[in-house]
Amino acid sequence: MAYALLAWVVYQHMYKALTLDAFDFSVYRAGAMTIFDNEGFTKDLYVPDIVRWSEDFWLPFTYPPFAAMLFVPLAFMPHWLGVVCVLVLSFAVAWLLATLIYDYVNARGYEIPCQHFIGRTGTIALMTAGILVLGPWRRGLMGLVQINPLIMLLVLVDLLRPASRIPRGVLIGIAGGIKLTPLAFGLILLMRRDFKGVITLGISFFTTVVLGFILMPAEAKEFWFSALSDPSRVGNINFPDNISILGWLMHLGIPEGALLKILQYTLTLALLLGVAYLLPKLHSRRMVLSEISLNAFLMMMMSPISWSHHNIWLPLLMMTLWVDARPFLAYSRTWVRWVFYALTVVAAVGLAISPMNIAIRIHGSDQGLNDASAPALIVSSVPIICLFAAVMLWILTALIHRRHIATK
Repeated sequence: MAYALLAWVVYQHMYKALTLDAFDFSVYRAGAMTIFDNEGFTKDLYVPDIVRWSEDFWLPFTYPPFAAMLFVPLAFMPHWLGVVCVLVLSFAVAWLLATLIYDYVNARGYEIPCQHFIGRTGTIALMTAGILVLGPWRRGLMGLVQINPLIMLLVLVDLLRPASRIPRGVLIGIAGGIKLTPLAFGLILLMRRDFKGVITLGISFFTTVVLGFILMPAEAKEFWFSALSDPSRVGNINFPDNISILGWLMHLGIPEGALLKILQYTLTLALLLGVAYLLPKLHSRRMVLSEISLNAFLMMMMSPISWSHHNIWLPLLMMTLWVDARPFLAYSRTWVRWVFYALTVVAAVGLAISPMNIAIRIHGSDQGLNDASAPALIVSSVPIICLFAAVMLWILTALIHRRHIATK
């Protein structure tokens, strides 16, 4: 039954992705096509409308030149075949993620509720299907065909593999060369005092930048000195689907200005310092998936724009909140624990549905969401605010009970 359900979910994803427009994949492919002018495509890499569907809807290429070079194979295959390749790789990453969660939960002394009935692989298949239907994965693969799962793979492999001859950081640097935000995972290496890994990450990322300037000098100059700082290329920060700190502060009605900046920087700094404080404690307890998931959450909160479909780390974070937060919460009052778990449940359910779907339901349409009503913006922000509160409560608990926790 679990395998049949997974097969059905995979079929649905594949069918929808091939019949819809696969917006983000089309941008990746168009970026690669600019290098060799494949199929007569003559646009420059950083034009505002590298892919245009209508007079009112177009998308730019927002990645470094190194990413365009890596996407080149997509330019030499039919659009549908490229979509299939990205989806198959993404399904494999979802299976890997489910396997990591299953093994981690069991290693921590807990069990997945259904594992006694359907076995290890059956449970992993069921979990993979569950991951794929969650809001971030569903939207990211069925509608957009994003490469975020492949970015996740690079980060996971780099942080979970043995650091033998090749130091950690090299794959994170490459991921940063594709999409800048993964560079935030350098915080894990820094807090582990893995300075060789930090240096390796820097060298790896710098190499991707240099390759861009060598092989695509005009495009590299435009990206690093112009396109990167152009806010019009990234979208509407107050769009309901933006789950970053800046995004949900604006959703709550805080206008642009000094107050918004103060709140944004204060909350970002609090989260940054809190995660940095917690990382060594997690590492000493071999809670490596908690390190990764909390750093991923920090990465999304810090960015001015983090669309909810970027949050493919959600299954990992939910697992670590339920499993690894328990020892830290053990010394708290009962009501604190109940508040924590209530926040986690609301966040999990709301983000699984996705903020944009919540906003659409309240707004009444998927049209005009750039001007969504205040109720739509506020209610759609509740899940991510609850998740932020749950993470901060975990951090505060670790701070308040640090003496008790240090003895364990």
